[in-house]
Amino acid sequence: MDSGKRGGFFSGRIARAVLTLNNFVILASSVIITALMAYFVRRGLRGRHNIYNLVIGVITLFFYLIAMVLPFIKSYRGYMVPLNWVLSYLWLTSLIFTSQDWSGGRCLPLWCGRKHTVQAFYIIGFVFLLSNTILETLMWATHRRNRVAGDHEKDRPLTTTTGGATTVPTDGQQTTTAAV
Repeated sequence: MDSGKRGGFFSGRIARAVLTLNNFVILASSVIITALMAYFVRRGLRGRHNIYNLVIGVITLFFYLIAMVLPFIKSYRGYMVPLNWVLSYLWLTSLIFTSQDWSGGRCLPLWCGRKHTVQAFYIIGFVFLLSNTILETLMWATHRRNRVAGDHEKDRPLTTTTGGATTVPTDGQQTTTAAV
């Protein structure tokens, strides 16, 4: 199993591959939802919930076109956590709106299949957004923990005491003085 250099699983290649897969599924879900919601709005279903769902799909589409390349950047450490968190709740809200509007036989027979497809892709997108939020939070926390651990090693004192003598580095030369 790939564990990266110092970061463990959550900063290695496997985590980045899972993140890329999640981003792709979210992007595909937002493309399908955007297309279907635009179709509904164009055909005359212009309710507030439909416009909201279309806007959330377009916003997600925009951000995840960019997010698709982020796991390939070596310095990326999960900085999209806040965006993932916000989008996951916006998608959950959209799922609730579509369920309230279209479930329970409240859709025209001609459009029921398309409406249920939108609901299914909201569920898929929400699950993968939540998974992304958790994975990126762990990736960010692992990076932060390793960075803090590395900072303690860098902040060593300039003088060290060994036995009865103190060593003081000066211009590449070390001078030893007796302990008082």
